[in-house]
Amino acid sequence: MQTSWQEVAKLSEQYSSTRLEYWLNETLFTISWWVLLATTLGLCIVWVIILDKKRIFEILSYGFMVSSISTILDALGVILMFWQYNHTLTPLSIPIEIHIVQMPIIYMIIYQYFRPWKTFLIAITINAFIFAFILEELLVWLHIYELQSWEHIYSFFPYILIGVFIKWVIDKFGQKYFA
Repeated sequence: MQTSWQEVAKLSEQYSSTRLEYWLNETLFTISWWVLLATTLGLCIVWVIILDKKRIFEILSYGFMVSSISTILDALGVILMFWQYNHTLTPLSIPIEIHIVQMPIIYMIIYQYFRPWKTFLIAITINAFIFAFILEELLVWLHIYELQSWEHIYSFFPYILIGVFIKWVIDKFGQKYFA
């Protein structure tokens, strides 16, 4: 049996309306939602206070690349049913608060404060450990994140590789723009 585009569009419409209804009735103003809101706003405030304004373009470039790569990888993981998000700050199926705000801010803070490669590698590895084995588990416990065919250990190396790859790109190609 072949699926028509009209069937796909109809299912997409059903999914969108069901997702919005679920978000309004089961997510909005729950403990999980408040945790996402508080951590997102809190990280934004801290970041604005500690941001090295002299390096703002360089640091924002790093954060934008972290955001772009992590959002694409996360969307891929959701599509492949490796994981799902039961609760998000907005009714979108991808948690923009995590991949557009929180994760990039944490990576930008590491990038800002750990410039030499040796200390950066140590910091990004510690960060990957915390993300994969503590924060992901906390998100599971809060019913924000649900693993389906994924294990926390699988996240550890990608968290490192994202930070290292983007630092390498900025160091290699950004020198003439950020000097």
